[in-house]
Amino acid sequence: MATKQGLPAIHPGEYLREILGELNVSQAAFARAIGVSPMRISHVIKGTRPVTVEQALLFGRAFNQSPQYWLNLQAAYDLKTAEASLGKLLNDVHCYRLIVDLPRETVA
Repeated sequence: MATKQGLPAIHPGEYLREILGELNVSQAAFARAIGVSPMRISHVIKGTRPVTVEQALLFGRAFNQSPQYWLNLQAAYDLKTAEASLGKLLNDVHCYRLIVDLPRETVA
């Protein structure tokens, strides 16, 4: 899904697919290595399921990465897809600011 900036929203599953391909590791073998069902990995790679916090921990450990890396990929994907789906509605929302006038202290 392309966004307003024209850049596609890339699901973290795409990155996972690329990493597994570069390592020549099957989805099933990876799933066994991290102790989850192959279906969970398949859903992430297909982009039909998000990367969960638990999966981020497992992926991070498996690839010697920070779990935050995987969570950031998921958050970026979620933001881009939400922005694209909200479209005009998002543009029509006005920004409201809370303005608080604090009394100025006088110096004696």
